[in-house]
Amino acid sequence: MSERRVLVIDVSRIPSEGLEVQESLEPGEVHLEGEDSFDLAPGGRLKCRLERGEDDSVHLRGRLSARLALQCGRCLEPFSLPVEQDLDLFYLRRRAEDEVEEEDEVELADRDMVIAYHDGDELDLGEMVREQFFLTVPLKRLCREECRGLCPACGSNRNHVRCECPPPEAAASPFGSLRKLFEDKDR
Repeated sequence: MSERRVLVIDVSRIPSEGLEVQESLEPGEVHLEGEDSFDLAPGGRLKCRLERGEDDSVHLRGRLSARLALQCGRCLEPFSLPVEQDLDLFYLRRRAEDEVEEEDEVELADRDMVIAYHDGDELDLGEMVREQFFLTVPLKRLCREECRGLCPACGSNRNHVRCECPPPEAAASPFGSLRKLFEDKDR
């Protein structure tokens, strides 16, 4: 089976009037194979226009539309996260002096958020789409803000069932023994 590489663009072949890209998104094209934190739902699309500038720079403007399948961090139920992202990025050809030594802390300027680099003559739009997905996925993944989660005693999903488990005792807290030390000290 041949690898489909429609999101890999040969920069030297972008015509002077620009190049329209309208493609459906597949997990393999956006480098998500083996990704276990979310799945790309069918139906995603990338619509953009690429314009080549001087020095093989490329200006990308367009829209990314997709749905990501995630798992709620409280109730463990699957849910869908819509991704609707306007794109306005500049790609510059990577030069040897652009290579940055690894540092402990790197501060990004606003300019760095809209500039990316490409190597050689190929521009991989799949990498850009993958980055946009990771920037969109929240750190705290919740099916909804008011999600009640799972009962720690019986494991029932509190969004669907009202369990009759008693509230956990203070001693069950990892800090319960510390609380007991302070109570003894006050006596």
